[in-house]
Amino acid sequence: MSSDKSSVNGIASVRPVASWASVFLDYLDLKAHLLAVESKEAVSHLTELAVIAGTIVVLVLCSVLMYGAFLLFVIAQLFHLQWGWSALICAVLLTCGAILAVFLFRMRLRKPVFQMTLKDLAKDKEWLSQSKTKEI
Repeated sequence: MSSDKSSVNGIASVRPVASWASVFLDYLDLKAHLLAVESKEAVSHLTELAVIAGTIVVLVLCSVLMYGAFLLFVIAQLFHLQWGWSALICAVLLTCGAILAVFLFRMRLRKPVFQMTLKDLAKDKEWLSQSKTKEI
């Protein structure tokens, strides 16, 4: 009789663990389905953003091309030159502008971005080194 009671107690103790495991697995399954739905929405949203960004890049490049053509036309009209010489002058001006933009870009890259954070990290490092020397 005692063996029957022990087997009943063993089964009763296993069932709560099984029910908790079942609840936990159901929870994970629901979260996985939610993640799948949200990822499908996110992919479609990112696709829309990529299409819009591509359109913007194409329009900006076409705009720059048109400004270059207009600059070529203005040089040809102002200096009464042939199109070949006007194109050469236009190319030189655009190249100088590009070189200037590269130099400005390089100057901006050298400037530290997180100045306050770097100062705080330096103070923390100094404080830690002082506290270590005091302990020794």
